[in-house]
Amino acid sequence: MYKRLSAFVTAIMILALVITGCTSQASNIGLARENDQDVIGTDFVVAEAGSYDSADTAVVLSTDQEGRSITFMNIETGKQYTLTFDGTTYVMDRFESPMTMSQIKQGDIVDITFLRSKKRLASVQLSPQSWVYDNIENYDLGGVNRTAVIGSGTYFLPDQAVVLSDGRRVEVMDIVNKDVLTISGIDHEIYSINVQKGHGYLRLSNDQALIGGWIEVGNTVIRQISENMLLAVPEGSYQVVLSNGNARCLKEVTIERDREVILDVGDLEIMEDKAGKILFTVDPSEATVAIDNEAVDISQEVELTYGIHKIRLEAEGYRTLTKYIQVGSEYASISFTLEEAEEQEEDETDSPESDASDTETDVENADVENATTGNRVYIDAPQDVEVYLDGNYIGISPVNFKKVTGNHTITLRKSGYQAKSYTIYLYDDGQDITYSFTDLEPENHSTVSGNSSSSNKDKNKNPSSGSSSTVSGNTVSGNTVSGNGAVN
Repeated sequence: MYKRLSAFVTAIMILALVITGCTSQASNIGLARENDQDVIGTDFVVAEAGSYDSADTAVVLSTDQEGRSITFMNIETGKQYTLTFDGTTYVMDRFESPMTMSQIKQGDIVDITFLRSKKRLASVQLSPQSWVYDNIENYDLGGVNRTAVIGSGTYFLPDQAVVLSDGRRVEVMDIVNKDVLTISGIDHEIYSINVQKGHGYLRLSNDQALIGGWIEVGNTVIRQISENMLLAVPEGSYQVVLSNGNARCLKEVTIERDREVILDVGDLEIMEDKAGKILFTVDPSEATVAIDNEAVDISQEVELTYGIHKIRLEAEGYRTLTKYIQVGSEYASISFTLEEAEEQEEDETDSPESDASDTETDVENADVENATTGNRVYIDAPQDVEVYLDGNYIGISPVNFKKVTGNHTITLRKSGYQAKSYTIYLYDDGQDITYSFTDLEPENHSTVSGNSSSSNKDKNKNPSSGSSSTVSGNTVSGNTVSGNGAVN
């Protein structure tokens, strides 16, 4: 009995010693960890994953995967700041599903949390409040009071909205009609615009026999040919059809962003005249129809020669419609529906739509009935560059021309430099307007298609090397500015 009691007491003592030792060891380990944390560094505090003291909704300006940082901009204040990220940064899509940081792109609208003092990004999520429209071609960014139209919707476009092209910040006026955009925003406000598909340039050489005829670049650009014209054309490969009467030329061309292609069209082919019979259906049925400024009876088939023809439809109580059709088949049918005048009262060339395949199409910027005002537009910088208005050559800057309401494309070009286009929006506000654009950038290389060379008017010009900077944009001025090559 005594031996059993002695063994029991001994066991209890051993157990007590073990427990005391473990507790002491655990306490020592905890103390060591605290001490380790204290001596990690005077400028570093260990933070748990996801801890933060600040939050924001911002636009991604740039990402640096190697440097592990992202630059953001707050759209309301315009303030830019850069935050670093690491493996503890949470990255999520709109539905809080995990993403990789490489999936965060320029122009994205994101909700972020971060440690302000350490400039460390705790989490980034594609904002659930935001909307994104991809591959947008139907837009107008020049509405009054800083508005923009996307499809049938109207949005506010603030001055500090982020506009990106090829990874660089640009201005709204750098976007040219037919550029393909990704537009993002929240509610009815645009936060970012990203040019997904830009434009290059197409110039004709040996085109004397085609002046007054037509150029068709795929189904994208159809224009009447003028002397020394320079067309802004979306990126891509196209079949180019050039015609003037029964003279015709067919070419293939590839347009790259910001590069110029010079197309030799001296090998015209004289073709036998052909005609197609077109059956028109018009709503309302009482509308009058004029083709190439001559009234026609559409109750029966109308015979038209192959090529482009101007169609004008009018009816009392309806909006007048002007379209251009391209006849290229033996038989075709085309339908037109006029809009009631209460919806829109001003005449306007309609937006592209085709009711007869390979037969009917619109002609861009041709015969649009915008109002000519009594004021003028002045281009005063950069100087000594060719200036084109909607693809038509108007002179060497400084230059001025009549102010016609609407949106127009201004293209600046000089041999040895990269051509640059801007979209300007003109209103009947009773004032002259002056534009000063930035200097052209030297070109790295040129693209030449066909057996053509640079235009003759550039051969005796020496590109200026001036590096003085000017402000991109415009200022309204009531002063008269004299310039070369004024257009009346």
